[in-house]
Amino acid sequence: MRHASVPISFQTLQVVADLQSAAATGFSGLADRLKPAQKQLLRRVIFDQNCVLSSRDVESIHADLLLVAALPDKGLDAFLTATALLLADRLQGGSGADDLFWNWDAFQDHYRKGSSPVRAAVMNGYRWAHTTRRVNLDRAPEGRDLQTYDGADLIRVLKVIARSMPAGLRDLVCDAAPVGTRTVHRTALENCLKGSCVLSEYGGWFPGEVVELISLDPEHAAYAHCTALVLLDALVSRDAKGRMAFRWEEQADRYLRMRSEMRTAILAGVRHLHEMAIDWSPYTGWAPDQLVEKAVVVPFAKA
Repeated sequence: MRHASVPISFQTLQVVADLQSAAATGFSGLADRLKPAQKQLLRRVIFDQNCVLSSRDVESIHADLLLVAALPDKGLDAFLTATALLLADRLQGGSGADDLFWNWDAFQDHYRKGSSPVRAAVMNGYRWAHTTRRVNLDRAPEGRDLQTYDGADLIRVLKVIARSMPAGLRDLVCDAAPVGTRTVHRTALENCLKGSCVLSEYGGWFPGEVVELISLDPEHAAYAHCTALVLLDALVSRDAKGRMAFRWEEQADRYLRMRSEMRTAILAGVRHLHEMAIDWSPYTGWAPDQLVEKAVVVPFAKA
């Protein structure tokens, strides 16, 4: 019987997209573990049906997927791919009836052995399934289990980007302020970049006002550097004021078009916000049909 799907939210879209990505990446390995006649069916379920099983699919393939998802020692990648597919089906209201509680209880240590993107996708899948009562866990995954990237590494890379802002660009950033405060902003920006690079540690207004302003202007030459500074502050504060949630909602397409070395770090940082806090939510107040049509999920960062 088809169970009710989880209500549409950014978190649901993000978690399901990550699980679908993991299933697509691992398709070949999983297909090799199934009967030859099931390969085309698996392809259709993953790539055409976005990891949603119909009642007919359940009759044909569900038991075999559950078997692969219960045998990590027969092939870790296929095991994780089957798990990602089953979680995606459950979160989307597909026809798979198993609630995967036993799998979590038995195999959570095996999930930790997967590659970072797949591990994070599966762990976030379980966390969100638990939060939305699609799976009832004794204890939901937390901390490093959920994170694709190490937080300290992200902060280090974002600081490198911020500090790579040439002196002329630093002047240009501060020119966005009224004439009377430009010198104060310039001094504060220099101190921030030489120090922690965390805007809120420098009082917020100086240099936060001009940095935030430039981070909203994709045509500005210092756009990426200022975005890195705003993102650094968001990582430290878990985006307590929603500045990066707002920016993702408004400027996700511009982040996706940044130069590769900037894009990779920015996307990784935004993904970390989602993985650190289950309530991190751009698109607040959007109707479900708007979310499905227009919301942009955070892709796995690639150089």
